[in-house]
Amino acid sequence: MPRWNCRYPWAQILAYRVVTFGQRIELGNSLGLVGQVTEIWRYPVSSIGGERLDSAQLSAVGISGDRLFGLVDATSGMPAVPEKDHKWRQALHLNAKTLADGLPIISFPNGSSYLLDEPDLKPALSEYFGFAVTVATYAHSGRADFPITHYRYQHFPAHVLTTASLRHLATLRNVDVVDCRRFRPNVLIEPSDGSGFVEDRWIGSRLRLGEVRLIAQEETKRCGVTFISQPGLDEDPEILRNILRHNKRHLGIYCAVDSVGDIRVGDEVFIEDGPRQ
Repeated sequence: MPRWNCRYPWAQILAYRVVTFGQRIELGNSLGLVGQVTEIWRYPVSSIGGERLDSAQLSAVGISGDRLFGLVDATSGMPAVPEKDHKWRQALHLNAKTLADGLPIISFPNGSSYLLDEPDLKPALSEYFGFAVTVATYAHSGRADFPITHYRYQHFPAHVLTTASLRHLATLRNVDVVDCRRFRPNVLIEPSDGSGFVEDRWIGSRLRLGEVRLIAQEETKRCGVTFISQPGLDEDPEILRNILRHNKRHLGIYCAVDSVGDIRVGDEVFIEDGPRQ
């Protein structure tokens, strides 16, 4: 980013706003333009397919309605772990979306669908998986009408991924495209510059997306969910193997929410401070 050495106030005024080489520089608040939001995703029920959005509200705990519920073994009470237990592998062929009243609906491959509070959902899930399954919620949802379960990993409010990382992984895997659904990001960003695992260099930075500011905290460690089959995607263990070989099992970054607000597809993404060198 260019440095400005203006000895005189009038020169500072002239330099107030400059756009050069894809970077926007404003007096008193240096903003590096790094990309644009291309996709926004919400996963109302953990471990199953989610929904693509045009816009979303972000609170301190993440996108509104994201990962508020989860599937659990009704006998043991343990949450679904499709990356570890084969009996849960079919979970990714289910899909959930949130209706206007805030309650998700789960859709099955046979075309049937049920609201989370419908009595017929539990028998349908149990028949689908071949053992007793029910739906639970997480403590931060504030809902008292479902049993409480726990995250099976450390939960972060937002998961960010770039198209540059997907293209790089596709090259490593020797395929045309790697679908972002394998990695379940909340926000997919098209970088304005750079190649490879671009977002790794944002760790420690504050990112601005629309009204929202995120703090990039750590790389996302990938698990077996990345290669499990989904609608339109075959099982592909080489996906995870290439991430392990070439980026220490990391793809994408986890973020905390520094300031809440709305994000929209098309929002420009800026780094406001301190990217990793």
